[in-house]
Amino acid sequence: TVAANHASYLDAVLLFAVVPERCAFVAKRELADNVVLRIVLGRLGTRFVERFAVQDSVEAARELTEQAARGASFVFFPEGTLRREPGLRPFHAGAFQAAATASLPVVPIALRGTRSVLRDGQWRPRRGLVEIVVAPPMLADGTDWMAAVRLRDRVRASILAACGEPD
Repeated sequence: TVAANHASYLDAVLLFAVVPERCAFVAKRELADNVVLRIVLGRLGTRFVERFAVQDSVEAARELTEQAARGASFVFFPEGTLRREPGLRPFHAGAFQAAATASLPVVPIALRGTRSVLRDGQWRPRRGLVEIVVAPPMLADGTDWMAAVRLRDRVRASILAACGEPD
């Protein structure tokens, strides 16, 4: 399982270049409302999850946890979305709960410079330096909720240290 910061639409493209092909992206369900995105992302094996309907969100987390326990690998943007303003947002805990429950490592990936190359609301990239920093895998120190929270916080601290964004 991979967790990366999310500062630009360019992020997913970069991650496609560095994560194993068997990793499936996890994306917000709203992206599936766009026919083109639904087709493209669906063909790439993207799993769409509900963020706002609590019962659907809980069910999606349960399904991802079961798939992870059976060996599936996922790519998450734990900030949940991207914004134009700089800064690493708080991380949602779902990916980390799945990893802790399934006793699977999370690989933190920091994407640096993507926000300045392609900002939210822009479709024309600018020249700029982009870096991808892959940190060592991290395991939860247990399978309960608090272990997932501690894992989330350690992964976030690793990404924050390398992404070049303010907290």
